[in-house]
Amino acid sequence: MSDFKVVDGTATPPGPDDAAAIPALHWAGNPEWAYGGGLFHIACDYRLMIDNLMDLTHETYVHADSIGQKEIDEAPVSTKADGDEVVTSRFMHNIMPPPFWRAALRGNHLADDVPVDRWQICRFTPPSHVMIEVGVAHAGHGGYDADAKHKAYAIVVDFLTPESEHSMWYFWGMARNFNPRDKALTAAIREGQGKIFSEDLGMLESQQRNLLARPGRELLSLNIDAGGRNSRRILERIVAAERVSAEQ
Repeated sequence: MSDFKVVDGTATPPGPDDAAAIPALHWAGNPEWAYGGGLFHIACDYRLMIDNLMDLTHETYVHADSIGQKEIDEAPVSTKADGDEVVTSRFMHNIMPPPFWRAALRGNHLADDVPVDRWQICRFTPPSHVMIEVGVAHAGHGGYDADAKHKAYAIVVDFLTPESEHSMWYFWGMARNFNPRDKALTAAIREGQGKIFSEDLGMLESQQRNLLARPGRELLSLNIDAGGRNSRRILERIVAAERVSAEQ
């Protein structure tokens, strides 16, 4: 997967001097990790997807049958911006796992009917990459820092390629470091994740239609939207700098 530059909504492939901009995928080619993913075409501004991925509060409502649970809405959110990276994190303690994560625990030969600690750490890097550390660990074993034998840990991989002002290509997947040789588990996770992202697709396309129908209305911005808001500011700064460079 190569990086790209975005100017006025148009994606430009990197040249040979841009190799350093390709994100490091430490799990790629590593036998201790497994990966499954896919590709969606979505009729929306790619920045709406960034907003969506940097604030996972919507999981409670949009993905109620898979990864959603009320504790997501109740847990505090922390957002930090450091240079060109924005990190939004949420940690939940001593909760029951939702269906998707119960299946993941079983996939790692762990009990799925006991309380867990759950985490979501979303990392945006320009122009449009979002990597999300997700997982659950049996409660009382250290949460995010728990030994691998007590948890199911994965990275949700999101590469967004703008096609036009109102459309994009979405390369999605999940890399996991538990039971990596189980191909049936990889296929099941991929199928489940595909259904989850299909729900996002419908929501985002509806949001884009509403924005086009009401061009004078601004997006509502709450405290939980800080991750997406800071990501957009980085993009605005990069685009402004590229415009100045193009004019020189």
